[in-house]
Amino acid sequence: MDDTVIFVKTPAGSEEVASRERRLPPRLRTLLIMVDGARSASQLRDAGLQLGAPEDSLDRLEAQGLIARGGGGSGAAAPAAGYDATRPEAPATLPSAATLDPVQRFLETKKLMNEAVVDALGLRSFLFTLKLEKCATLADLQAILPDFGKALSKSLEPHKVQRLLAEFRTRLQ
Repeated sequence: MDDTVIFVKTPAGSEEVASRERRLPPRLRTLLIMVDGARSASQLRDAGLQLGAPEDSLDRLEAQGLIARGGGGSGAAAPAAGYDATRPEAPATLPSAATLDPVQRFLETKKLMNEAVVDALGLRSFLFTLKLEKCATLADLQAILPDFGKALSKSLEPHKVQRLLAEFRTRLQ
């Protein structure tokens, strides 16, 4: 497997995170939760090994249709630029929510919140990511904004946290 491949959760993978229907082993489920469309296969494999997951965990998740190759690797398109909350020189530029229907806005906002917290905290973002995975509506995302700010404040300066919170509040209105 190409180490630069970027994996994304499939709809079945997102459903599994929410429902636990397939009763995945805990370490495999944790790795599934970590698949965010931003980490490479190499990063996910290393994180999985740290968790004690089998070496072939990504292959297992892919074979079950819970994750899919989303980009990266030779000849593949690079993953879409995410939101890097740690770059102080880059102004926050979230895609316009005005042009999206509510479902698209929810999915995009949820993805951006995940990317921001993972960029800021790395593996320490796990607990917030679990909360985020349980969100099913824009109102759910609004409800966890205080937790989002609290998580970001662990590694970002207060003014950056406030800027992010203000942007996400605007996006969720």
